[in-house]
Amino acid sequence: MYNVLIVDDEQEIRTGLKLKIDWAGMGFFVAGEAKDGQEALDKLEETAYDLMITDIKMPVMSGLELLKRCSVKYPFLKVIVLSGFDDFHFVKAALQCGARDYMLKPVVRSEMKEIILKVRDEIDDDRNKQTEHSDTQWRLSQSLPAVREQLMLALISDEGEEHLLPLRSDIAMLQLTPLMNEEALIRFLCVEIRSTANRFETGEGQSGLFRLAFQMLSREIVENSRLEQAVFAFPHPSYPNIMNYLISSDTVEQGEQRMLQLKELVHETLKLHLKVETVIAVGELHEGLSTVRQAFLSALTAWSRSQAGAITQTIYADKVTYPAEKLLLEVEKRLLILLENAELERFVHTIENMLQSRKVSLQDIYSFMLRVVLLLDQAVTKNGLAIGQTQDWIFPITQWSFTTHQSAIAYLKELAMIVTEGIKRSRASGGTAVAEAVRQYIDAHYMNEISLSMLADRFHINTTYLSELFKKQFGSTFSEYLVQARIRKASELLADPNLRLADIAELVGFANASYLSSVFKKMYGVSPNEYRTQRAEEQNR
Repeated sequence: MYNVLIVDDEQEIRTGLKLKIDWAGMGFFVAGEAKDGQEALDKLEETAYDLMITDIKMPVMSGLELLKRCSVKYPFLKVIVLSGFDDFHFVKAALQCGARDYMLKPVVRSEMKEIILKVRDEIDDDRNKQTEHSDTQWRLSQSLPAVREQLMLALISDEGEEHLLPLRSDIAMLQLTPLMNEEALIRFLCVEIRSTANRFETGEGQSGLFRLAFQMLSREIVENSRLEQAVFAFPHPSYPNIMNYLISSDTVEQGEQRMLQLKELVHETLKLHLKVETVIAVGELHEGLSTVRQAFLSALTAWSRSQAGAITQTIYADKVTYPAEKLLLEVEKRLLILLENAELERFVHTIENMLQSRKVSLQDIYSFMLRVVLLLDQAVTKNGLAIGQTQDWIFPITQWSFTTHQSAIAYLKELAMIVTEGIKRSRASGGTAVAEAVRQYIDAHYMNEISLSMLADRFHINTTYLSELFKKQFGSTFSEYLVQARIRKASELLADPNLRLADIAELVGFANASYLSSVFKKMYGVSPNEYRTQRAEEQNR
């Protein structure tokens, strides 16, 4: 039932309108009456109305003034005005103020019924559109957390302005609030759960459910702590027992307060609900979006210094010291280049120089090992190498066995040998593995801004060579494949009748619905709407 409000300064007219037609039979209920515009506004404040029938000439507040106010405050309210022959010149003004139609006094039953039915169809249409929009917004809201987590992983996976440039627009579009202020102070907390019971052994079943519970509870901690606008929780696939928290703040004092509040909440909540010990690593405070990776690595490095075993503990990142300071800059880039060129001997020689050039502490060794392992893991991913779980290469329980720089060098050399041999095999196969890694990256990130030069930088390949390699491997150019990937996904989303074409275009990475329609028709021979209709008919057969 749709609610109706009748507004007229004459009681006889209000009563006559109520009795003129079968309101209930047409899906309406006369829920209120008012004798002037001001009383009508009071009624509208108290109850939600769908239709208002109002006279134009009334005391206190005229129908025209009422219409002007309703058009601003109640834009979805349908209004029909009553007019006598002597004030018909007001009707045009009423229609300009948003009235849907008018009726001349005395009101004829058949004419009134026709107008009411027409307005009811408009209300039905509005309701359907609102429902579709709400459903679409709900679906988008359900997928947003996962997309934000993927964006966060992309931000911490590499550094440099060229890497950040295509991600800046995504931060705003996905409303990743803690990073929307590019000058904010940021730091990370890495939270690991440990238990004396064997609940985290690799495999399916209970361990997977327990980790899922850990991740869900970690997100709820943020949602329930009034820190949601300043903190973002996300897992990293290489560290399944760890949840990471990005904390943003405007001042050092505010950042410290938020960090302490979150740290206590995490300790208490996980202990209470999961009966586990927590290892919390607090990273250094950094400034600006360009420092996200360094901020994350400082927390991860702090975590690498944690004491082995199921012991609740908090580790704070120290100020960057030798050799980490150099590794963050020139040495890290040099090591990546040597890995990509599969120059094992020079790679090992660089590591030896870092660890043997001066006296280093065990803490420096552990921090250095973690950074190098992260570089090796990065090389494995970029080259699409089929190598086992790299997160097993270094773990707090493992690294304590390396008490000298010689043992650390030997271990890192062993891992580097695995990676460089894999890169050599990939190159010998004609770049098949690299091309496949690029294809997989496109399939996973088709909705983002992707260019051939960006991929070439990411995978450390010459742009022209990558273009030729990709076309040779898959029979289409990079641009053609990207468009095809987006269109394939769009065709899947068209199965959902609640998604508008504009929503689908945004979800798959097209600039607008018109461009999507044009490309879709070239690929499928029909427009997206025709394709949607055909699929619906096939499913109903």
